[in-house]
Amino acid sequence: MSLSKTLSALLILAPAAVLTAALPPAHEAVALDHFVVSAVPFSRDPAELAQATHLLANTELAVRRQPTLGEILAGLPGVHSTYFGPGASRPLIRGFGGDRIRILENGSGTIDASSVSPDHAVGVEPFLIDRIEVVRGPASLLYGSSAVGGVVNLLTHRIETEVPVRPISGLLEARAETATDELAWGGIVNVASSLSSERALVLHLDGFRRQTSDVKIPGYAKSAERRAEETLAAQAVGDPVPDFARGVLPNSAIESTGGAAGISLVTKDGYVGFAFSGFDLLYGVPNEEDVQLDLRQRRLDVQGETTRAFGVFSGVRAKIGVGDYVHRELENAVIGTTFKNQGYDARAELLHAGLGQFSGAWGVQVSGNRVEAIGEESFLPSTKTTNRALFAFEEFKSGAFTPQFGARYETQQIDVRDGTGRTRDDQMLSASVGTVWNPTPGWVVGVSLTRTVRAPNVQELFADGPHLGTGAFELGDATLVRERSLGAELNVRRRIGFVTGEVSVFANQFRDYIHEVPTGAVAVDRGGYVVIAPAAVLPGEETLDVYQFVATNATFRGAEAELIMHLHDTAQHKLDLRLATDFTRAEDSAGQPLPRIPALRHTLGVAWQRGAWGAGAEWQATRAQHRVAANEASSAGYDLLNAHVMWRLERGAGAWEILVRGTNLTNAEARPHTSFLREIAPLAGRAVSVGVRRGF
Repeated sequence: MSLSKTLSALLILAPAAVLTAALPPAHEAVALDHFVVSAVPFSRDPAELAQATHLLANTELAVRRQPTLGEILAGLPGVHSTYFGPGASRPLIRGFGGDRIRILENGSGTIDASSVSPDHAVGVEPFLIDRIEVVRGPASLLYGSSAVGGVVNLLTHRIETEVPVRPISGLLEARAETATDELAWGGIVNVASSLSSERALVLHLDGFRRQTSDVKIPGYAKSAERRAEETLAAQAVGDPVPDFARGVLPNSAIESTGGAAGISLVTKDGYVGFAFSGFDLLYGVPNEEDVQLDLRQRRLDVQGETTRAFGVFSGVRAKIGVGDYVHRELENAVIGTTFKNQGYDARAELLHAGLGQFSGAWGVQVSGNRVEAIGEESFLPSTKTTNRALFAFEEFKSGAFTPQFGARYETQQIDVRDGTGRTRDDQMLSASVGTVWNPTPGWVVGVSLTRTVRAPNVQELFADGPHLGTGAFELGDATLVRERSLGAELNVRRRIGFVTGEVSVFANQFRDYIHEVPTGAVAVDRGGYVVIAPAAVLPGEETLDVYQFVATNATFRGAEAELIMHLHDTAQHKLDLRLATDFTRAEDSAGQPLPRIPALRHTLGVAWQRGAWGAGAEWQATRAQHRVAANEASSAGYDLLNAHVMWRLERGAGAWEILVRGTNLTNAEARPHTSFLREIAPLAGRAVSVGVRRGF
């Protein structure tokens, strides 16, 4: 029996084991020493949430850390990546990506251009992220209509929120990796003055640098099918067979630097602070061997919170992030197209915890972005987008049930700044209802129903031109209407016992779901791009496929399961077996599959820890994807084997940590179906990385 079939059988049987296994009376709860802050206005244990969540921190984050956010999160239940080479990768959650996934930095928008195109990097370097929270499913009530698929919140603690226990703390870290010849190093230091048990003034400094070469890959960069097509095309016109790249993915090197400085006044009743950060990234775009993206972002964040009660309110928090982002597309080191985004994201929340039986929060959010695309090959007009919103979230405890309710009213205004006077105004009302049920100790059932409304973005409305990042000529549609969806989710969690974990099922029904489809036409540059039929292409002309944004009804549905068997569990010695699976089905109203939907995936892992030592291994089996959209090719399945060993030595107030990690140890050729570049850019081959961290 193949590994994939074996895992399928185990994962079919495992949920039944969770639902029928007896609870050993002497077995203590599996400890959770962290809380999620991105799903509801309060810090919550994941067991208290109606939505499925995942938190990466400490050892799990260290083991998964990669140069891009998408690759860090790929492998979590329901999460895949848009892999566009080692420089750019965003997460996909339950098949949703782009403007349907909200990426935050400490609760504020990242103010970059990553949602516009898969070749645009997220404007946050993962090297010094302290933890990552992933909320699967609609989170639009707190963070806007662009969060219909979920939220990823990156927490850096550049603004301190709690009184430190030591006057000086921080860490130093260095890493090296073989597949990319990566060298990365950085550090954090926090200095607290006027330190007492009730208050402190905290200075934060951090910085990092990362440098890699072109990534090593197993076999050819281009797939066998693509090589055959290009060979036949060359032979048809009498050209020599192309010299296909092998062993190395051309133009995939990256170089990044950055840092931050912040000051916070922290007391036992709250905090206020600010931080200024900078991030520079230069990376190659593998589908264009002479193109690099030079990214620069400067950002100012101001945040504050008080927990002192006043009137019916138990506290108030506010934050604003202001960003200046620019990236330049360099063609043979010459600037081709420049993309700018100057924006802000501000929100304030009033918290209450005693209004009758209810606790909750009322809030307001205002954000704006001024976007410019400059150059002959820019495909978007200059625009100014403003969003304003009012939202509320309430919950109350009723025996074993905790009902939760929420609503958000939002407006979006887009002004096109090209002299045409075009403008677009939309109003959106979203709402949700759910409950958390604790039928018996250790069991949690979450149910939620969410109605969301999303207005089309600038790209969907006004794109008109060549988009070299995706190798397409994109056409927007200014007549697109608002996208509406109704989502339902049921998840069952077990928190104590020999088997713990979570099983979730979900469904989203969309009306006027907006996505790109190929028109069958091509665009050629004849002193300006012209859209023509393929039969009208002249010999030697290079073409771009024409894609049009359209709206159609669509359905997304799927399931996720993650089960952990605690084979041995004592204070000093633990051995866990992990089984996981996830799948998503997405199709339009005619039953035709939507493009780039993740394939069925299974995971089998083991984790061991004894004293200062820890180790683990994980085998991930991704099945072939044959449910494909029109004019979309199928993708082959692949298996990935990863393993790690970690050693931790406590020294006074700090500790040494050494991590050795191996990825893709079988050197498999892996081409994720969710990647725009799967035909020309496989994942990295076999690699070994070594990381050393010193906390103090």
